[in-house]
Amino acid sequence: MITQRIFATFALLAVFGTAQATRILEQPERSYELSLSQLTLPSAANGGLTVKPCPSCAYSTHVLTSETEYLVNNRGLSFAEFRSVAEDLRANEDAVRKAFVGVYVDVETGRVNRVTLLHRDQ
Repeated sequence: MITQRIFATFALLAVFGTAQATRILEQPERSYELSLSQLTLPSAANGGLTVKPCPSCAYSTHVLTSETEYLVNNRGLSFAEFRSVAEDLRANEDAVRKAFVGVYVDVETGRVNRVTLLHRDQ
């Protein structure tokens, strides 16, 4: 009796294990994790943002749009406010070391979806 149950369990596992389920994972965004010094912001919100992900990496520029979101410590800001916070942090050497930037770029279009800046308050 126990042998039949074990055999039935293995048979069921074999049946469920052979079911074909295909799932295609898509990567809608490419992300960059950067220090503030690896990011160059444009002077206007409709410009191009430049990143240098590593010392030996080439610079890459990505287009900002009116839909691009700007977040500082998870709080949404306008481009001008975001740029002002970034410039204030750059002026403080200690703050620069504690600031981290995330740039999220749409894989298909190359446009920036959002830019995040995380830092500890002084």
